[in-house]
Amino acid sequence: MLIKSFFSMILLSCIILAGMSGCDTRFQAEDVLSQYVADLDRSQFMSVSSPAIAMPSSLPSSRHRKQSLTQFDIGLLEFLSLQQCDVGIVAGRKNSILGKVMPDSQRFLYELDIIRAIESCDIKNESLSTELQQIAQQKRLELSLAFGNALFNGAESEAFFSLSNGFLPLNYSTSEQQELLGALNRLVVIGENLEDLPLVDASVFEGDLKILMDSEYAGRLLYSLVRITGYLDFVANKVKTLDEDICGAPMVYLQQQFETHYVKVVQPYMGRINRGAYLVLPLLNRLFEISEPLSHDMRTFSHQFSLKEPSSEWQRYQLASQFHAKQWSALFAMCSMSVGGGS
Repeated sequence: MLIKSFFSMILLSCIILAGMSGCDTRFQAEDVLSQYVADLDRSQFMSVSSPAIAMPSSLPSSRHRKQSLTQFDIGLLEFLSLQQCDVGIVAGRKNSILGKVMPDSQRFLYELDIIRAIESCDIKNESLSTELQQIAQQKRLELSLAFGNALFNGAESEAFFSLSNGFLPLNYSTSEQQELLGALNRLVVIGENLEDLPLVDASVFEGDLKILMDSEYAGRLLYSLVRITGYLDFVANKVKTLDEDICGAPMVYLQQQFETHYVKVVQPYMGRINRGAYLVLPLLNRLFEISEPLSHDMRTFSHQFSLKEPSSEWQRYQLASQFHAKQWSALFAMCSMSVGGGS
């Protein structure tokens, strides 16, 4: 009986694992891309396989992306003299036990509050007033750093930029990212109005960071771009070497594989990726800009998402797409064939 129960548990575990892997969409795109090259490889004229995995740069560690902010303390006598305005209350919040370990998102909101409190407080003590105004001025200069820390130095950013989540799903749609776009737009509005010390609803702000985390979008996009680029370049370079000997029946076979895998599956998938990226990347890149100066490592990482930098992963992906299309077009023209129709 015990043996029967033991094997029943093993069988149940196998069923659960099979079900989980079947629902896992992280690497379905890899299967599609690898099948594309596997079927091309069946031609005696082509020798092509899945390219080696070349990972993009990952999010730097916290100590290489967090920016230091100026610290200041209010002495007891000064604290007592500031009880008639909000400076003492706000500063006391930072100096509390919880305040000393507040996450970067809360630290950003604190920086806004303390600047606002200092600048609205009518302090009679001239030396204290001068000291606090200097503190407020310095903190204004560091607001972009505090904002960047809030966006890019928490657990939310680690999930948002994680490369371990694989590809964007094959059925990815821009309709699924409305929450993400809303969150990014709200964060951009805050960042672009730092000089005016915007009143930020803490629950909405934290909620928007949570939306970024749950989406896992940036890391999945980056992984997808790099992996697709590798496949397209690999195939295009093989197609480029073919000559007139391929024309005829062998070329008909290659045309069928091109249409079946690339035209009907890979290209539409890339189209969905592009439509989503053209909505998200301008906002994400704007947040990088607002948070300048970024650390060296964080700046290097962020350039991978640039729509303009020639060496960005986005630009490499665009060039690979064009190169792939160009080589196939040249091959079809050489054999007097067209996509969707034979010779």
